[in-house]
Amino acid sequence: MGGIVTMTMTKDEWQQKGKELFGDDMLDWRFVCPSCGNVQTPRDFKPYKDRGATPGDACSNCIGRFDGHGDVEILSGKSPCNYASGGLFNFNPVRVLDGDKVISSFAFAPVITDPT
Repeated sequence: MGGIVTMTMTKDEWQQKGKELFGDDMLDWRFVCPSCGNVQTPRDFKPYKDRGATPGDACSNCIGRFDGHGDVEILSGKSPCNYASGGLFNFNPVRVLDGDKVISSFAFAPVITDPT
């Protein structure tokens, strides 16, 4: 089942947008899970390497799949959840075009600004 795609961009455009929002270090880019709203970075996934997580999972899998929240169902209102874009349902709103490949991605999270 396909998700509701709200944005399509090339890989170069996607990388440029990530840099504009969060800087050059991709490990600090922030993504929001389309199922539960959890905000996560690729860096957040590093401690779960022994559970199969990679930093690249941040834009396609909720960290709940790896951090002990695997029993939290998708769309349950609880966060983090066990959503994975490679499953039966794909709610990812971003389509990234990389040559002949189409990559389904979570949206970038809103930028947090310091109010001071």
